[in-house]
Amino acid sequence: MSTVGIIVNPASGKDIRRVIAAGTVVTNQEKINIVLRLLRACDAVGVDRVLIMPDPTHIAQRVMREARDELRHTRVAELELPYILGTWKDTLRATERFVEMAVDCLVVMGGDGTSRIVAKACGDTPLLPLSTGTNNVFPKMTEGTLAGLAAAAIASGTVSRKVACHRAPRLELRDDAGELVDIALVDLVVLDEMDTGARAVWDSASIRALFLTMAAPTEIGLSAIGGWLGAPPAPPGHALAVYTGGAQGKQLLAPIAPGLLAPITVNSHLHFDSLAPQQLAERNGVIALDGEREVLIGERQLSVAIAVNGPLVIDVDTTLQAAAGAGMLDADRLEHVTN
Repeated sequence: MSTVGIIVNPASGKDIRRVIAAGTVVTNQEKINIVLRLLRACDAVGVDRVLIMPDPTHIAQRVMREARDELRHTRVAELELPYILGTWKDTLRATERFVEMAVDCLVVMGGDGTSRIVAKACGDTPLLPLSTGTNNVFPKMTEGTLAGLAAAAIASGTVSRKVACHRAPRLELRDDAGELVDIALVDLVVLDEMDTGARAVWDSASIRALFLTMAAPTEIGLSAIGGWLGAPPAPPGHALAVYTGGAQGKQLLAPIAPGLLAPITVNSHLHFDSLAPQQLAERNGVIALDGEREVLIGERQLSVAIAVNGPLVIDVDTTLQAAAGAGMLDADRLEHVTN
């Protein structure tokens, strides 16, 4: 049975950066519309089942009501979870459940932080991250119909994982015993602060170091600091370390949130690989993972490493090109679905 799982973060696109910057608010109704477009594409191709994570705002149930009379092949249901907390732990538990059920692929709707939580538990389940958050470097702005066709191509076996997917790197935060503390997919940032506060990071003056898997001037977020350094791209298997906070160094502005260009002074930067983890000099402060304050350093000796065995990510462009080449939407191939 071909199965697509969907995780929708109802809180994404609504954090404090809507107040201090000019970010777009992504309403739950718009998220419902995206899911409906996904479902129509899956139904057209003949995906057997789509499961949607439950949440306190009942997005799954609202989608099911709207789609009740229009889907001809695909069955839609709410993923069964014993209880709902209304926190990131729901996303983690839903991911674990989807993996247990061996879904063919997992569509993740949120920002970088949502994708990070899913990546902690998804194993080798292919991810299709869709941008409905604030800082969206890892998830991409993909129209829902096209995302649904890409998910259907994987679920139906029309396009193989080997063709459609690539392995994304991840940053690993480890303690002095080598134990994994947490991960980041895009940026791990050391802040000169004492608590997690509102979680989102918008004050560049508190940044002391950044570790980045991606650094492009075409992106919004903390990773844009690395992008606007003008440094050459990191070689494969490497990450970029950026050290800041001194009086001397390169001064620049970076678009760290929508409409927010913040000043920062960069003292030094370097590329590092899995053989050269970076030791954190700070023994106090907070670490933000993919834009959200998560970890108190608390006098610990911590280090940051780059790992190449991160989540398996669906490349939508490559997948759709391969699906078109395989005739996925040819009328004679879809006859068993439309009749």
